[in-house]
Parts: sequence; C-alpha cells; structure tokens
Amino acid sequence: MTTLGETLALADLERDPETILARLRAEEPVSWIPSMNMWLVTRWDDVEFVDNHPELFSARTDPSFLARALGRNMLTLDPPESTRARTAMLPSFQPRGVSGRFAAGELPALADTFIDAIADRGEADLMADYAAPLASASLARVLGIDREGWEKVWEWCRGLCTDLANFEDDPELKAVGDRAREDLGAVLDRYLDRIDPDSDDCALADFVRARPEGGPLTRDEIINNVRLMISGGINEPVDGIGLLAMTVIGDPELRARLAGNPSLWRRATEEALRLYTPVGTITRQASGDIVLGGSSIHAGDLVSGVLRSANLDESHWTDPTRFDIDRREGGHAAFALGDHRCLGEWLGRQEVRVGTQRLFERLEGLRLAPDEDPVLTGFEFRGPTSLRVVWDSVVGP
Repeated sequence: MTTLGETLALADLERDPETILARLRAEEPVSWIPSMNMWLVTRWDDVEFVDNHPELFSARTDPSFLARALGRNMLTLDPPESTRARTAMLPSFQPRGVSGRFAAGELPALADTFIDAIADRGEADLMADYAAPLASASLARVLGIDREGWEKVWEWCRGLCTDLANFEDDPELKAVGDRAREDLGAVLDRYLDRIDPDSDDCALADFVRARPEGGPLTRDEIINNVRLMISGGINEPVDGIGLLAMTVIGDPELRARLAGNPSLWRRATEEALRLYTPVGTITRQASGDIVLGGSSIHAGDLVSGVLRSANLDESHWTDPTRFDIDRREGGHAAFALGDHRCLGEWLGRQEVRVGTQRLFERLEGLRLAPDEDPVLTGFEFRGPTSLRVVWDSVVGP
C-alpha cells in the first residue's frame, strides 16, 4: 500500500505545508519521503526526542544541507564539538552583549529610520520596504559589517537560504547558494584582517577575542558560523515581522489590546512565532536502527524534525491553529529545543517585537492595501510573499 509520504514532493510542502503536516501527524507521524530522501517527524514529543538525543540523531549528517550551503558550522556538529563555537559566540547575542546594547540603544531608532523612509508615500510593501531592511541592518550592525549596506547583506541571506531549502538538490538553486557563500566568505576575510580585538565593539571582534576550550576560534569557524547567522538571523526576523504585522492588522480586538497595554507585544511576538514558525526544520542522521513513532528508522537515514508541525501538534497545544495571546502552555519550538537552539533567538525576538510595535505606534490607520490578500509560502522558510499596506498619517518618532 502506498504511504502518504510516498506521494509527497517538496513542491507540495512549499505550497500547503499545514494541511499536509496535519495529515502526517494524524496518519504517519514519522513518515519516509522518498522525493526528499529523508524522514519527516511531525509530532511534538518525537521532534523533542530527536532534538534532545544527539547520541541517537546526529547533527553531523552526510549529506548535510547546512554544511553544503554554509561550510561546517555549529549546527552540523554534536556536543561537545558544537559547544566550542556556541560558548564563544553566544555572549554577543545576549542582553549583556553587543546585541543587548544595540537593542537598547539603537534598534528603535533604526526602525524609525526605515519607517521615515516610507512615511510620505502612504503605502509600502512591509516585507521588502521595511522588514528586510530592518533585519538585515540590525544583524549587520551587531556583527560589525554594516559598511556593506543592508541591501548586500539581504542579498547574501536570500542566496544562502535558497540552497538551504534545496532539499531535492536542484543544481541551479545550489549555484545561487554557492555564489552567496563564496562572496560573503571573501568579504568576511577582509573584515577579519582589519579587526582590532582591543577596541572594536562588534560581534566579529568578540569572536576573535574569545578563548573557548581548545584555543581561539579559527577563521573558518568564524566565517562559517557567521554565514549561519546571516541565513537564519535575518530570514526569521523578516518573516516574523511580516507575520506579526499581518496578524495584528487582521484582528481588531488584538490590536486594541496591544494599544492599551504595550507590554503584551512580547506575548504577541511569541504566539506569532509559535503559530507560524518561520524556520521549519532541524535535520539529523540516525546513528543506529531505532523505532520512533511506530516507524523503523535505519542507521544512516536522514531525519527532519519539523518544528512548524510540533508547534501545531494537537496533542501538545490547545486549539493550536488559533492565535491566542493569553496562551500559557510553555515555550514553543520556533528556535528549536535542544543543544542546537538558535544562537540569536534573543536578538531575533527584539527585532520582531520592536520592529512591529513601532509600525503600529507610528503609522496611524495601518491596514492592508485594498487589493492585498497576503499569501504565505515556503516549507523551510515561511512568511508572506508581500504585505502591501496603506496608512492615514504618521506620528513623529
């Protein structure tokens, strides 16, 4: 008998992942997808198990989409090897690091700069005209490569993500990723040549200064992990801003609550990230034969834990497809769950929350353009293709 997984192609998941993932959770929670040559794991408990047991499901996969697109990085290694780079790089993305100083002192003003750039137009595509510039410029500033301009940083992000989502190994998509990887690597090489670790206040300088166990980070370790940061650390906030803005625009009651109690923006940010999960999967490789979710996985098989599906699992969440700002069911999996949790999750949350909140505080009457009907696309990276909006007036910063 043909299984559901045997009928699926990546194009199906790109177009309508929620419907398919709901069927997989109900019928084949651990499903072999021949077109992608991997298992999809779709229930919360199973995804959590995969993410929390590196001795059974290794991040050091072969083949590795992450290593191919970015070079060997912390997400392609298992503890304790992965811990070395993570320990050295995490402080830069914490509230007391360069990210914290940026979020407190510069992020609101940077958001206002991009709002000011569109203010007089009365209309904009929030994805292209605001979310992408803000997320790209924010990470560039934290890393210390802002002289390149946000447009170039965004171009690198899109190129890298093209190959990261290339589960069927399309050579044309791989070529796009290859160009972005090599161009970014060459630029980072030049920056690292000029870093003054004694005085520069940026994450790149922090990485050079770091002294994890085993000695200073190598240049390849820094460059490959910065590629990782640019692929996930820009794409997710871009989509997060669009998804949260879309949600608030479409829910007058939620909008009124946020206006009356701005502290609720933090909850709204978390619920939007849970509901939509802009970055969809983690990929591992089975170290031995194992039965998971009733399916027999063999040693060497690739296993993809679908974070988006875990965040919609009916056995874990109450009414999971509903946006509920008052939800009290614990943390979500939008930034993964185990040793490989997203390094920049704190900064990403600030960008989504502050970036979206400033839009609604400054653009009075913000609403969708009359002919706009937002469409979400993508399996690995999911967000609105566009979010065309209009507004009535602008409040000064």
